Amino acid sequence: MQRNTLAALIAGLFTLPVQAQELPLLDEIVVTATRLPQSLTRIASDVTVLRREEIEAAGQTSLVELIRGIPGVEVNQIGGAGAVSSVFLRGANSQHTLVLVDGVRMTSATLGSTRLEHLPLELVERIEVVRGPMSHLYGSDAMGGVIQIFTRQGGGEARVAGVVGLGGYGRNSVDVALTGSGSRWRYALAAGRNEQDGFSAKKEPSYQDNDGYRNNHLALKLDFAATPAHRLGLHGMLSDGETQYDDGAAAFDSLSKARIGNLGVNLKSDLGEHWTSELRADFAHEKVRTSGYFDPSPWGPGSPYSSQIAMDQWQYAWQFDGNTRLGAIQALVERLEWDVDGDAGYSVTRRTRNALMLGWRRDVGTHGFQVNMRRDDDAQFGAHDTGMASYSMAFSPLWRGSISYATSFRAPSFDDLYWPGSGNSALDPERARNLEAGIRFQDKARQISAFVYRNDVQDLIQWAPTGPSGNWQPANVASAHLRGLTLSWRETLRHYGLRASVDLQNPEDAATGNLLILRARSHANLGLEHSTGAWKWAADWQLEGARYNDAANTVRLAGHGLLHLSAARELTRDWLLQARLENALDKEYERSSGYNTSGRNLFVALRYQPR
Repeated sequence: MQRNTLAALIAGLFTLPVQAQELPLLDEIVVTATRLPQSLTRIASDVTVLRREEIEAAGQTSLVELIRGIPGVEVNQIGGAGAVSSVFLRGANSQHTLVLVDGVRMTSATLGSTRLEHLPLELVERIEVVRGPMSHLYGSDAMGGVIQIFTRQGGGEARVAGVVGLGGYGRNSVDVALTGSGSRWRYALAAGRNEQDGFSAKKEPSYQDNDGYRNNHLALKLDFAATPAHRLGLHGMLSDGETQYDDGAAAFDSLSKARIGNLGVNLKSDLGEHWTSELRADFAHEKVRTSGYFDPSPWGPGSPYSSQIAMDQWQYAWQFDGNTRLGAIQALVERLEWDVDGDAGYSVTRRTRNALMLGWRRDVGTHGFQVNMRRDDDAQFGAHDTGMASYSMAFSPLWRGSISYATSFRAPSFDDLYWPGSGNSALDPERARNLEAGIRFQDKARQISAFVYRNDVQDLIQWAPTGPSGNWQPANVASAHLRGLTLSWRETLRHYGLRASVDLQNPEDAATGNLLILRARSHANLGLEHSTGAWKWAADWQLEGARYNDAANTVRLAGHGLLHLSAARELTRDWLLQARLENALDKEYERSSGYNTSGRNLFVALRYQPR
């Protein structure tokens, strides 16, 4: 990305003219940043929210593609739909982003990151992204930030909605949702299927076959008002994905089948005018079966292989919130349990962790103060204390500035510790310290924010070749400095919607000064929407700077810009026809060395949404 382009984008955030607006932006209520509903204008964290109507209007075909357009987020995927994806938040490792679905941790205890490629977009009601360490609220894995996904919500009159779609690479999909409420009930049920023939994941001539993807998914949510003061909830989701991929040097049709899901219950209680309580018990499951091909080696000829790994996670929590004359207080008691199984042969198959969190917040006139402390007692790694302190001040009813300091940690995954022939059971947890400052402007039609940060990570776990055999093994051999600036802007001008974000960052190895793998020094997103009559038009331009595919920064991946175009037409009050042209200029680019990416392709959907 050229410097003059970035300079123009930054200048544009603050120089557009103010006009009379007709499409007001709403003051968001955010849950993830404080673990309870809070107005975005009172939060010190750097937060992005996507509501259901915005998700539908975007016309995206996958969650991975949608979050790629969120400020501070970089996404890498080694192949097409269903291929393994990595999310880098503020330049941190993919294992440093905690992903929650309806409050349930979905980060894999074996892999160490989240299989976002198998979370279907049509199940999603809302997405909240909090940039910056959040271990003081959520414990391990939240060193770079938290992405929380809320599945479909119930309420209102009973209604059925649905969408069918066809597109390039043999893609077809169908989804349906039932939502509604009764005198004491709210309910939501969503289900669907999508599949596509795809394209060859790898570039080598021997791999020129289509690597397709199939997915079936289901989500359920029930809410029952047992008494005026007590609400009982049930939620669950399940996704079955089947991905073809290219593995090794031989032309072998490798296949991965993944099942991920969760199920949970919660009881929310009003304990008086100023006190609330929530009890919850959640279960998450992951099972992955793969079949591939071992290349010939000094130890024997090539041969097919198969493997299976499964994880069960139990999560129990009690949260208590109250308001006193001295401010709002918060307490959380949590227990986490993991069991892993399969033919990988982990030498340890169980882990437990107990946690206690205490928090305090107080607003004094235009000043806001917040302090959080959390202790996680891991059965294997002992106790880890994390915390956060923030101060914010409203310069006017529209402007608020903030500064915060936070610490975080991440415990090694089962793969890091015990993967046969490669794991390192002597690994220590990663630790980090983060300092950031930000400013936010918001009125009825404009939102502007700027956040600058420095996140220093110690004992960074890094996989690298060891010894003459070249076998890869993880070690606490590195530290990293994650420094950057995130600028974002949204505005409505009559029938136009505009948005832009720019990330200038320096995620580097502290010892060598090299960029961390697959992270760019700059990336940006621009968006323009226009509504006229029954039509709505949109354009998205995603720009990403050069990256490196190796730690030594010798394999360079060129920067690129992708233009996406979309259009929608209301056929009737309840029927909408949508079309999205991905990579409209048919740009050739790489996200990982040796792997293909999608060219220009069209997706058309017919959506039924009763109003």
